Amino acid sequence: MPTRNFTSNTLRRSLLGCVIGSASIVSYASPFTQCPSEAFLVQDRTAQLYSVQLATGYSSKINPSPWTSAKYNALAFSTHDSYLYAFNYETGSLVKISSDMQLEQINVDMQGKSFYVGDIALDDNAYYLYKSNTTGGLYRISLDPTADDFLKFEKVVSGNKLGISIFDMAFHPYNGLLYAVDKNGVLWQIDKLSGEKVNLGSVGESGTFGAAYFDVNGYLYMSRNNDGKVFQIDVEASSPQAVFYAAGPASSNNDGARCALAPIVSEELPTIDFGNAPDSYASLLENNGARHDMGDGELFLGSSVNYEPNAEINTSQAADNDGVIFINTPMAGSAGLLELSTSKNGGYANIWADWNQNGEFEDDEQIVIGLSVSSGSNLLNYTVPSDAQSGQTWVRVRLSSIPTLTSDGGAPDGEVEDYQIDVTATEASYRYYPSEFSSATLVFEDNWPLMGDYDMNDVVIQYRLSVQELSGNIQEITIEGEVVAHGASYHNGFAFRLPGLLANDIDGENIDYQINDVAQVSPLEQGRNEAIVIIANDMHDYTTPGEDCKYYRTEKGCGSQIQMRFSMTIPVSGRVSVDQLGDFPFDPFIFASPGYTRNYLFGEAPGRRFEIHLKNQAPTEAFQDNFFGRGDDASEIGNGEYFVNQNGMPWALNIPTEWNYPLEYMDIKFAYPNFHSHVQSGGEDHQDWHIRSNAIIKNLFVN
Repeated sequence: MPTRNFTSNTLRRSLLGCVIGSASIVSYASPFTQCPSEAFLVQDRTAQLYSVQLATGYSSKINPSPWTSAKYNALAFSTHDSYLYAFNYETGSLVKISSDMQLEQINVDMQGKSFYVGDIALDDNAYYLYKSNTTGGLYRISLDPTADDFLKFEKVVSGNKLGISIFDMAFHPYNGLLYAVDKNGVLWQIDKLSGEKVNLGSVGESGTFGAAYFDVNGYLYMSRNNDGKVFQIDVEASSPQAVFYAAGPASSNNDGARCALAPIVSEELPTIDFGNAPDSYASLLENNGARHDMGDGELFLGSSVNYEPNAEINTSQAADNDGVIFINTPMAGSAGLLELSTSKNGGYANIWADWNQNGEFEDDEQIVIGLSVSSGSNLLNYTVPSDAQSGQTWVRVRLSSIPTLTSDGGAPDGEVEDYQIDVTATEASYRYYPSEFSSATLVFEDNWPLMGDYDMNDVVIQYRLSVQELSGNIQEITIEGEVVAHGASYHNGFAFRLPGLLANDIDGENIDYQINDVAQVSPLEQGRNEAIVIIANDMHDYTTPGEDCKYYRTEKGCGSQIQMRFSMTIPVSGRVSVDQLGDFPFDPFIFASPGYTRNYLFGEAPGRRFEIHLKNQAPTEAFQDNFFGRGDDASEIGNGEYFVNQNGMPWALNIPTEWNYPLEYMDIKFAYPNFHSHVQSGGEDHQDWHIRSNAIIKNLFVN
């Protein structure tokens, strides 16, 4: 098995270059000498051609510079003559691309139409192109020079009849059918002869899938433009689903092609590193096992890495696992420490541990998430959950230039190492709010001290809290959640004060904080005596409304996936008694993002001096007290009454369940009729005002 060194890696890439094209090696305008395992991707308004390793997402530009001034799309690989073909926007016709990147223009009368969707059939030497509008349709161009219809542009079916909006399509290697996924995630099967289509159902992922490929085993691969993610789909399954496969290059202009008769990984010249844990953890390629491309050969764990065509499953550590040392034995409910060694800067570590020993790495078992590491030795803290099973288990360590990885799937560079470790038991305990497996909801009306539209959806956050305790002392505090709505024009930050704790009670440097699984800087607010952690200084940095929508997830027809998730584990320094920390839900609040103005009651941008807290919760030390009493605010500081109007109505609510909030501009009383009487009774009446059965459903936001 070859061991990593720069010479052998460079040789491998150059040998692959003999397959995918190098003018100094291949003769002029030569076809590809074999069916390449790499895929091809054309991007940008001035065409740039890349080879892509679908198994890992690694890509490299293969065309010379300069190459062409034209934009190419509808890229296709012909198994009949082993050339690439594309639609040339500059000439309005076709271009043929050789293995040495020579370009041959092919003149076809295409009736002034342009295309970005196309592929070449395997059982018919013809180029099929599709245009979705009413004047378009599915077209065929014969590429067989012996045929009577050679280079004739013929319509198979009209765009009205086919009637699907897709961005690329690919031919199955054996059944002669086309497959594509539309922006809503629907998988379509198309008969190239009749133009008939079959809806095979949703694959569970949506977006602009600008590149489609097949492999020799009949798996479809779709690359999504906006994030470059490559998904694998078993089109023969009863309910085909998109499985994340690798992180590839993103682009707004994306089109792909591949020899559908090639395996996904080259067995002759392997350039991929696999894990070695039992395959229940997803190690083998056929199980979408964790794998890393060689990349430029410079980023890896420890001092060496082996490359193989597939995982070599072991029951103990692999010979090249030299990047991680576990400093102490992991103990349930305690902090652990490990040393991770890397070859260079610029890498991110992601680590999972099978704490429940069920033979899988589950999402909540990730102990290091997208942590930037430096060349050489890195000491990493992690937490072993209190319910971790004692005995032997497995840990997976992944290093890549990609910050966010799952425990399976491909990465374009770096290395994966699997370790078998021992876990021991301890007596740490946990407290949760609202419970270990449920979430509460925070909602804010951000127009304080004015009542505004009182729709209670300017900021909506679902969250969960936990405190780890050992021998009567706090070990760590965890805050996790997601922003589910942001119906605000104002720029709002969001934070928690940890009541009863001071800033010097917190080990700020070792707070583990991620947004969308990407590691962040320490959130402990600097220059404060109180312990305040900032979730975000401006939620507009993380949430965006959809097309034709003004706000994020508050208007009819404006649903979307969650755009901001956060998790924060806060280690407590020294011996801090559990009695010192205030009750759940602590003190969540929003504040004015620095540099942005509020309503007319503030002459200048108030910044951190402006806060909105839950009813009767005092503000932090950053708040400017003379803001009280302005507008509709009727706070009585001497009586402990804060952030209420003269009727006792608050500007913020905490609801101990996941809650359906009102639509944009819909006063809460029209969505939950019992809310006002509940508040005015001091919470005695209608304590179930917030449940869905007591709501007017049509006035609630539905995603």
